[in-house]
Formats: sequence, structure tokens, C-alpha cells
Amino acid sequence: MNRVSPIGLCFSLALHALSGHAEDTAPRSLFHLESSWVDDSGHPRQLRDLDGDVLLVVLFYTRCMASCPMTVKALQMLERHENSVIGAHTKLVLVTVDPERDTLDALRRYRLTMELDKKNWLLLRGSSTDVRKLAAVLGFNYEQIDSGEFAHSNLITVLNRRGEIVHQQSGAGGDLEALSDAVRAAQSDSVPGGKGSRG
Repeated sequence: MNRVSPIGLCFSLALHALSGHAEDTAPRSLFHLESSWVDDSGHPRQLRDLDGDVLLVVLFYTRCMASCPMTVKALQMLERHENSVIGAHTKLVLVTVDPERDTLDALRRYRLTMELDKKNWLLLRGSSTDVRKLAAVLGFNYEQIDSGEFAHSNLITVLNRRGEIVHQQSGAGGDLEALSDAVRAAQSDSVPGGKGSRG
């Protein structure tokens, strides 16, 4: 059974009222969220640029030695499975909650260390304010503790091609079959006349 954060749903329901984007975007879409990002190649990004792709979104930070690398490894298992649901129009999106230390160079090193190819994986950093906005919408909790590390939720969120939250589950140790099923369902839910209608 798909699990969607009640907090995330409440915030996503409010997104349409907070944004002046095109009326044909789904009211609960994260693509309404006013935020700016930069990928590890230095290119500016907006969430709405990903309209038409199914997204698996994880908030993380590169210095994490516990759940973050385990979650990334779980997604790699999903990506490398012989019947992988990760394809041309499905992206794995990692957003750092530690933009102060996770510079573009740090994200690039992480990509190399974790062997994340550029075709399927997108690594993003933004302002602390924009990270907080996104975390609130997703129902993701995090807090920097005295050591400088972060105590945080462990969450994978699936967005359909319209940017709506359709599934959430634990990252490390979660049910990969349930995650695969959620991604397949999102992939089959095409956007008429849009990028999502591509095969």
C-alpha cells in the first residue's frame, strides 16, 4: 500500500495557491514550488524543468555515514536490477540538506565515489530556505546537531510525471518491490499532450 506523508499532502495542497505557474499543471504538483537549484555540473535548475519525468526524490547530505549511503545503495539496486524501472524518463534526484558544506565540488566527489551516472542521477543544492520549503512539502524532518551532522528522516518520495507525490517509503531497508510497483504505476500514468506521454 502506498504511503504518502499527511504533512506532505497538506503542504502540496497549498502549492497551487502560492504559485502563478501554468494552469494545466496539477494543483498538488511540486512543480508549483518556488525554489531554485543548481546541479553538480553548475547548471541552474527548477523543479518544473523535470515536468514529464517520474522522479524518485531523496534528501541527503554527502557527509552522512549512516542512512544516506544505504538509501543510495538501495536505489542503485533498483537501477541495476535486470528488470529495472529506471529508464530514460525516470530520474533519481538527490537534494542536499547541507548546502553550506555540500558545495558543487563536494557533490561531484560524491557522484564519483558512489558511481552515480549522469544519465539517471541528478544531484542538487539550493539555499537553506529552498531546502526547508521542499522538506516541508515532502514531510521530511531534519536538524543539525551539535556535532555538525544531521538527524533526519529516511525517506524516498516518488513523484508522477505531473510532480504529484504518489508514494513514500523508508529509504534504507525499505521494500524495493513496493517502490518498483509505485514507479511503474507513475510511469503508466501519462500526461496527455505533454512530455509524460512519451514511451
